[in-house]
This record gives sequence, C-alpha cells and structure tokens, in this order.
Amino acid sequence: MKYEFDVIVIGGGHAGCEAAHASARLGASTLLLTSDMNRIAQMSCNPAVGGIAKGQIVREIDALGGMMGIVTDRTAIQFRMLNRSKGPAVWSPRSQNDRTRFSDEWRRVLDSTPGLSIFQDTVTELIFDDESGAVSGVHTTLGCTFKAKKVILTAGTFLNGEMHFGPTRVPGGRISETASYGLSEQLKQRGLEVQRMKTGTPVRIDGRSVDFSLTQPQPGEDAVDAEGKVVERDFHKFSFLPEVRRVLAPRDCHILHTNPETHSILHANLDKSPLYNGQIQSIGPRYCPSIETKIVTFADKESHQLFLEPEGESTEEYYLNGFSSSLPMDVQIDALQTVPALRNVQIYRPGYAIEYDFFDPTQLRHSLESKLVPGLYLAGQVNGTTGYEEAAGQGLMAGINAARAVKGEEPLLLARDEAYIGVLIDDLVIKGVDEPYRMFTSRAEYRILLRQDDADMRLTPKGYEIGLATRERYDAMVEKRTLRDELIALCREVKVTASMANDMLARKGSAQLSGGVRAIDLIVRPGISFADVSEVVPDVKNYASRLKETHPLTALEIIEAAEILIKYEGYIERERQLADKLHRLEHVKLPSDFNYEGVNAISMEARQKLSRMRPETVGQASRIPGVSPADINVLLLLMHR
Repeated sequence: MKYEFDVIVIGGGHAGCEAAHASARLGASTLLLTSDMNRIAQMSCNPAVGGIAKGQIVREIDALGGMMGIVTDRTAIQFRMLNRSKGPAVWSPRSQNDRTRFSDEWRRVLDSTPGLSIFQDTVTELIFDDESGAVSGVHTTLGCTFKAKKVILTAGTFLNGEMHFGPTRVPGGRISETASYGLSEQLKQRGLEVQRMKTGTPVRIDGRSVDFSLTQPQPGEDAVDAEGKVVERDFHKFSFLPEVRRVLAPRDCHILHTNPETHSILHANLDKSPLYNGQIQSIGPRYCPSIETKIVTFADKESHQLFLEPEGESTEEYYLNGFSSSLPMDVQIDALQTVPALRNVQIYRPGYAIEYDFFDPTQLRHSLESKLVPGLYLAGQVNGTTGYEEAAGQGLMAGINAARAVKGEEPLLLARDEAYIGVLIDDLVIKGVDEPYRMFTSRAEYRILLRQDDADMRLTPKGYEIGLATRERYDAMVEKRTLRDELIALCREVKVTASMANDMLARKGSAQLSGGVRAIDLIVRPGISFADVSEVVPDVKNYASRLKETHPLTALEIIEAAEILIKYEGYIERERQLADKLHRLEHVKLPSDFNYEGVNAISMEARQKLSRMRPETVGQASRIPGVSPADINVLLLLMHR
C-alpha cells in the first residue's frame, strides 16, 4: 500500500477523472480519492455530452490525449451535430449516453492506467508545509494520511453541499451521497474567497408511464430501418481516433410542451419554492433555469419545450430536460400530469436544487494552481463553472500542469485563439464569475479558428509534444492533414468547363458559367457543396472514391474538413491575422510586484483590479473588466512599448 504520491486528485467526477488520467499518463505517480468508486464520472444531471461550444471542448480534450471523447463515443445511444443550419464555426456535436456504461467505461480506463491508484475515502483536511505554506498531503475520514507534491481539488458540488426538495433540506453533494466538510473552512483561513452557488436537476420519469404517441420523436443522425436498427452510422463522433466508433443501439429523444394549466399550478405554488421563498440565497445558472424561473422570467409564454431523454440503451428511466425544479414532489407531479403525454406519470425520483461552495477563480493562475496555496490546483465546479465538459477541460489542464510541475517543467497554457479550453480558463482567471459559468461559442472572439472539425490540427501536436497524445494519434492527424491538403490542391488545379457544370448549377439555382473555372471556384459558391462538384468533375470524384476505399473510417471527415477550409479561407485568414496582432500583448510581461497604486495615469478602478488580480501579461490585463484601452496604453508605455 502506497501513501506517498506525486499528485493527489480529490474527487472522481469528470474533472477528477481527466486530471488523474492525464497526471498518471505523464509519469506522475497519482492517487485518485473518491467517496464512491461505483460512481466514477457520474452523470449527475442529464445523460448527455456536448452541445453548443461544449462539444468543441470535448473534441479538444480528445485532441490533447484526454479520454472524455473516447468514453462518450463508446457509450453513446444518440448523436447529433447541432447548428448545422449555420456556419461550421458554431457546429457543435452532442450525444445522449448510457449513464451506467459511461461510468463503467471511465472506471475501466482508470483501472488500466499505469501509475494511477484509486482509494475510496473522503478528504477531511489538507496538509501544508510549515515553512513554504505549500500543500503537501491530505487526511481522510478513515484516518489515512496521504502525502503528495501536488494536490488537485475537484470536489464538484460536494463542498458543504445541501439539497433542497421543497422545504426539505438534505445535506449531500448529490442524491444519496454525503457532502464534504472542512476543506472550505480550511482554505478560507488561507485567504481563498469562498462563495455559494446553486444548481438543479429535473425529475426522473418511468418511460412505461409515458404516452409517447403524444410526443414528437427526436432521432439522432444515424440512418435506421423501420425496426430501429442502424443501417448507416453518421461519420461524426467525438474522438479523432479512427478506430473509436459508436456501437450501442440508438434511441430517440422525445419533445413535449408545458401549457397554461402547467404554469398555473407552478405559479400557485411559488411560495413553496426554495428559490422564491428565501430558502436558497445563492447564485443560480442563468442559462439553465429552473421551470419556476422560466414561468416568472418569461411570464408571457404559454408553453415551454421539454425533452424526454433516455438514460441508457435499455432502461425505462428518462431525464426530463427543461423541467429542473426544487418544488415539493407533490407539486412537481401535479404540474407534470397537466402535460398530455404525462397524465399517468410515474417518477423514479423528483427534481431538486443543490447549494455548494466554490472558490473565486481569479485567485488562480492560468495553470489552475492557486496563487495563495502553492501546489494546490482547482478544477471544475469548485471554480464556479457548470457542466461536465467545462469540468473535464479544467481537470485535464490541472492534471497536465500538476504533473509537469512535479518534473520541474513549465505549465501548458492554451491561448484564446488556440482552444475553447483556453477561453474558458482565461475567462475564469481574468474575469471571475457572478453566476455558474457555461461555455458558449459567443464567448470566443476567434470561433472561426476554434471549429470542432480541426481541434486535432490545433492541439494534437501540443498533446504529443508533452507526452499525452500517443504517436499513433499524432501520425493519424498528420496523415489526415496531408490527405486534406492534397484534396484542396487538386480542387485548385482541376479545370471545369461550362458544359460540365451548368446543368448542375441550374439545378442548384447558381449562376451559369460562361467559361472555364477551377473546381475550387465552384465549391466556394453558396449552396454548392463538394459533393455537387464531384458529380460533374471526374478527377475530383475519382479522388474522393479512392479516399473512401483506402481510408473508409476517415474519408468523409477529411472531405468535410477540406470543404470547410475552401469555403471559409478568407474568413479564417482574416481572423488569424487579428489573433496574431493581439497576441503581441501576450508577450509583454508585467512584473509580479508592480505597484499599480502608484500609477496615477491609470483609472482608480483599473488600479484596484490590477492590484488584486495581478495579471502576468498586458494581454491578460486588457481582458479584465474595468481596465480600459487607455489604461493599457499607459501600461505599454511603462513597459517601454
């Protein structure tokens, strides 16, 4: 039995699993401490991964060598690409997953990771070095003492967690799981600012009590026959590894709606809602509101859309997305029974709200190490975020950087134009949070550069360089890039005559050719796809056919990547130039002991915020709310720029 490690990870959720896996893979002896080994990577809210911007984060995790994408693909029961009607900059993959298999698959991954140990116990106290103040280990409920050079805290909603079922309050970090006490108070004494947040989860419904004839089916993108068997799987997925496939039988989600009668019952019982009677005081998520908040905020709406989402490949348990609530159980049931499809509803458990502690993320470095407690890294909901994907992205980076710090290496930091993970961490560290943080494509100023289709091109070289991404993954990325570029070059060279293309252009409602052009000139036209051009240009069609024969698992992905680069080349280049221009500010370092209070040419607000947050570069300073362009110009002058 080992009691000394390089890195200890506290918490076995999505952040903790990625942190522990990455740390061990990078050669650090790692211990994952979790209160329940049977709930590793538990999907405590909806059984789904991805979505708007979140799907991009999962593809980035995969590109770097993390595991969330692989685990998601192996346990998916539905896959869709959201935002297809818009440009590829905002296309976002999303899947429904088998909740139990997702947890089991993560457990299998962790059990087979060399250098990683797991111990079932709850941490009650951190140990600190008397001289340096750095964290050096932990004490647990069972009386164990584990020592480590670095500690990663990924406690999710467990720190002083309290659940609300109407007026009933139950201590816990998740239903049927105890809360964690002591760590918040201990870190508060060390100067960390502790605040409270609130989140919630909906009722779970027995599908046998639902009249599905009164719902609208929402299938995935796989082609299925009349019996629901897969005829052809859509080529999109989360992992870039060709051999990782989606294999479970697909299941539909179902759409239904609330109505005025539903809202009337909810309105009549708002005084019983912890959100509205003063029982809950903490901050809730703006972008995932409870059903109570919806009927108050959108009082003019007579209906709200709900989604019945299956919890697994064969279970009858459904998650009712859109009906998060902390109202008493009887009120929830009364309201649900007003929805025609749910008039005979039977539930497995009611929805509830949970309050928990989090720490001000502006007290972190971009490596996710605490500025106040050396050696302590924080990731996930303890930093004020919400969502499995945001947590996993932070956990991956904390695990990478803790392991690199053990070896005396510089942290891996991702810029805002390199990854959504970089946007996420920069937003947390520079701007902080005043509500549970959720990633959106609109938060990224360079989202044309941060597409889901090219996350491997952006990040796999970095993952390979630090030793997390395998050689096989890197070689697959290089081969994909080579084939993509060959296809683009072919489209630049091949000539297309008017006689070859005009019939197709007429069918597509596109202007006729009066002379010859190159294939690429047709692909850039709105409404004209690569498939349209390949129909009428033999050289392009032949190349695509050979590609499908030699690379059957990746051909369609390569073709799509080439088409996106062709169509959006001008936009991509313009955004790259803008990003490069602003990058210069990231190279202007600010001294850690700089006396901002002594610079009268900077506004008072800027002086106060710069003194408190201590940005490392002028680029970071420029993103702090309240620091104006004029303040940045003063800093540049003082840095002799």
